[in-house]
Amino acid sequence: MEKYEIIRLLSDRNRFNIFSKLMDFDELAVSEIENLLGLKQANTSKHLRRFKDLGILESRREKNMIKYKIKESFLQENMDLIKYLMLWFHRWKVWRKNIFLLI
Repeated sequence: MEKYEIIRLLSDRNRFNIFSKLMDFDELAVSEIENLLGLKQANTSKHLRRFKDLGILESRREKNMIKYKIKESFLQENMDLIKYLMLWFHRWKVWRKNIFLLI
């Protein structure tokens, strides 16, 4: 997968937040992501399907739930870009918060 495709995929705020939660929790079900981010089930599933279609996520069934996690191979191949995007997004959130404090 090309780097620009990853950037384009993660440029959507909901997809970036889903990706971040999967980084934090390692493995999550759709319902867990919904609760953490306040997203609707259909929207969450749509974004997860997009990640899976691009080969970023893997899934496994656990009872009546499907758990998703980021593929280790994806993380290894793209760790520098992921770190950069996480750092950039964190700085953007801090900057945005500070701007609103000034207004």
